[in-house]
Amino acid sequence: MDPINKNEPTKTKADILIVDDTPDNLRLLNQILSQEYKVRLAPNGVIGLKAAFTAPPDVILLDIMMPGMNGYEVAEKLKADDKTKDIPILFISALDDTESKVRGFRAGAVDYVTKPFQEMEVLVRVKTHLSLRALYQQAQDEIKERIEKENQLHALLSAIPDIIYRVRKDGTILDFKTSSTGLLFAPPDRLIGSSITTLQNEQIGKNFLAKIEETLRSGEIQSLDFEENIGGTIHVLEARMKDSGPEEVIVIVRDVSERVRLEQMKSDFINRATHELRTPLTTMLLMIHLIDEGSTPEEQKEFWEILKTEIDRERTLVENFLQVGRLENKSFELKTAPIVLNDLLKKVIKQFVPVAREKNISIEFANPAESGLLDLIIQADESALTQVFVNLVSNAIKFSPVNGKITIQVQKKDQGVEISVADTGIGIPDSEIPLLFSRFFRAKNAVEKEIPGSGIGLFIVRSIVDLHKGKIEVRSELGKGSQFVVWLP
Repeated sequence: MDPINKNEPTKTKADILIVDDTPDNLRLLNQILSQEYKVRLAPNGVIGLKAAFTAPPDVILLDIMMPGMNGYEVAEKLKADDKTKDIPILFISALDDTESKVRGFRAGAVDYVTKPFQEMEVLVRVKTHLSLRALYQQAQDEIKERIEKENQLHALLSAIPDIIYRVRKDGTILDFKTSSTGLLFAPPDRLIGSSITTLQNEQIGKNFLAKIEETLRSGEIQSLDFEENIGGTIHVLEARMKDSGPEEVIVIVRDVSERVRLEQMKSDFINRATHELRTPLTTMLLMIHLIDEGSTPEEQKEFWEILKTEIDRERTLVENFLQVGRLENKSFELKTAPIVLNDLLKKVIKQFVPVAREKNISIEFANPAESGLLDLIIQADESALTQVFVNLVSNAIKFSPVNGKITIQVQKKDQGVEISVADTGIGIPDSEIPLLFSRFFRAKNAVEKEIPGSGIGLFIVRSIVDLHKGKIEVRSELGKGSQFVVWLP
């Protein structure tokens, strides 16, 4: 006998589960199969089902006519479970009519072993389906491996910069690599052999050559930021250079427009947030000073009212900043419960009536009773949803002129409810609507008119609506007003 190769993996025997309520059948099938396979025996359908779920076998031989749970029922339950749905089932039966076989195949069987058993037939059928299952598993593994490789390749290509050049000291492009879908893709014959300075304007070209020379002289990585018009849009590009020989460098160019935009937005936000927080704080300190100095009872009352208003304003700002943090790090969780939507909207409107009155702005809430929506109940987080409509109504007042009008409507739509908040304000430029729900973003006309705001309210609104599996849309016309439409399931 040849010695066992200890480096060779030991082959595990295939596992066969036999389910039959006849002891003689179990004994005979065990005798036929146990020479080549690991065999487990189950005397009824319930025990067989439990054995299959606990440790899924490679093949199941299943009797049809059993008390309690017959073979058809067992097969259907096996096929309904992800762990056992791919296991080949061979029915054991003395029934040889077409109707029984068809019913068996519909229940999930792949073959039949008829009684009385023929040893060679049983072995051949079991072996055939083990081989077919092995081939099927191999094919599945290959498909999975191919998908994983394609995903890895896609991830790698996505991680590759927009373009990589190999450039000589004088600026001549020796080679380049890029994705065909990259922003800076160009055909090879257009780039190789030409000068990198001809791809940009004269000044940027000179800067490139100076950076290449500095890279070769110092041996340190040099970087250069520049702007380029691509498809009618100005992009900010970053070129990083590393020496790859005595007279050549590798130049990696990336589109960093989004990073630059976010950095600018963050910088603007910090400036705005500082201003927004400082303004009420300054007013509060002034009111405290005036109260301490002494004044008439009427003045004292007025100072206290202003002080309370500014404290509430400061609290709202701080809560909004904290809310953004919770939304961004995914720590905010909805606490949903049945709520009457119209009651929530009425409470929101009521708190803004005094503010609207100061600008003589009317707030019209379309009567929900007319459309049968008076007691409309939805499943939502009342506190979070209140925040959504507080932001929308507050913005509508803020951006509307004196004598303006705000209209709030509710209607059923697309297996949900649609809430519209429309104003007669300054409107939003079409080009800026897609950016409106970005954190820190503020419309240009709002900034120009020096309308106060932190640029995070609508980010919070969209985030909360998304958490409720809802949608929000904006319709706007410059100088005529805006309409925010929230749909909730």
